[in-house]
Amino acid sequence: MPASMSYSAAVIASPYSWLFVSALFLGAALQRATRRARPRFLGDDPERARTAKWLFFSFFLSLAIVLALGAVFVPGPQKFKEVRLLYFYLASTALFFLAFRFRKSAGLTVVLLGVALAFVLAMFLRSLAAFTGETEIGRVRVLSARDDRMKLEIMATHGSPVILPMDGTYFAPVVKVVIFDDLWVFLGARTWYRFEGFSSYSQRKGDPIPRQETSYSFPQPQGIPERLWQMYERNEGRIPGVKSVQVEMDLKRARELASYSLRVQNDGGLQIVQLAR
Repeated sequence: MPASMSYSAAVIASPYSWLFVSALFLGAALQRATRRARPRFLGDDPERARTAKWLFFSFFLSLAIVLALGAVFVPGPQKFKEVRLLYFYLASTALFFLAFRFRKSAGLTVVLLGVALAFVLAMFLRSLAAFTGETEIGRVRVLSARDDRMKLEIMATHGSPVILPMDGTYFAPVVKVVIFDDLWVFLGARTWYRFEGFSSYSQRKGDPIPRQETSYSFPQPQGIPERLWQMYERNEGRIPGVKSVQVEMDLKRARELASYSLRVQNDGGLQIVQLAR
């Protein structure tokens, strides 16, 4: 998943972003409700000014309600149980109300505070996307798994699918990764990877750990070049911003006709997630 998509998804999935925009329109609605209706030009009809006042009030209030409902239903009601969300909403509403209501005396100060609040919120969502984001590097479908043998269909994100007959009951993607420090992840860095191949394992009674049975290497591994990974591996302790350079081989028991997603996490590590049928 591209970094921009991860960040956009985090913004949409956060109730804070919905409440922030809803508070803006609610503050504008309250400003309209508390402001005396005045004709814009000399000779204008006062009744027309009052009608325009309540028309704008209804419009802004409707937008605020729609966005508040979006904060509940788009991220999911389970994310809308924290009391601090209410405090954030009330504080943001008060901030925007003061900015719109007292433009001359407090408007500039409140606008600057609003910009600062929006910046902090954006950085929070960016860090959330960075630390919780992931990149799918491929998928695995188990075509058969019986009698200590299995047949896997490997679908990397680039290239044609590969069907592998392998011994054993466990499969393990072989992925070389370069994991960056948390500061660089916070600023948007993503784990570099090189998807090299697959290995299979079996564990018989009495074996302390699974033992390797067969292995397969891609003719053209996807990800960073081999020389670049080797350079980072040799100079791991001397390159600033690098937390770890390592090989990930997580074992997963093959279940017949199951499909799995292979995902490299932004803050390091490989995750194998079974997909719903």
